[in-house]
Amino acid sequence: MDDDPTLTLRQGVQRFAETNKAVLSDRETSEEADNFFRCHDTAHVVFGCDASIVGEGTVKLWTIFGTTLGFWNHLRGYSEADAFSLFRQYSRRHIATHMLSLIARVPRTIGRARRMRKRWPWSEHETYLDVSLAEIRAEFGIDPVRTA
Repeated sequence: MDDDPTLTLRQGVQRFAETNKAVLSDRETSEEADNFFRCHDTAHVVFGCDASIVGEGTVKLWTIFGTTLGFWNHLRGYSEADAFSLFRQYSRRHIATHMLSLIARVPRTIGRARRMRKRWPWSEHETYLDVSLAEIRAEFGIDPVRTA
């Protein structure tokens, strides 16, 4: 994700969508799925995760430990939006070659999420759309674990 300190959340989400058009275009289109993915993509931007397999795994950790969604709602949301199907785009070889990188990020990501001042509001974040990512991260105590 871009490190521009003036980039707003809205701009970050737009940039994330533009950068990942191929991946995002294969998604479900139900209203429920759209809402889940809107929040999921916002989490990618807030927590500085790309759309690689490592970025996807890292954003899941941030979502579980650093947002108001929590573990069980996270699993339910992924299941209802059929988000697990996204992992079918990755080959077994790709997953195997990147798994060590993801595993290495697990304790660091969980630790940083636990040190946050407050949890990121999973679905009630509209008031932050025009706030810079730097300000958001400072307010919540978010220290991204780079995935790229």
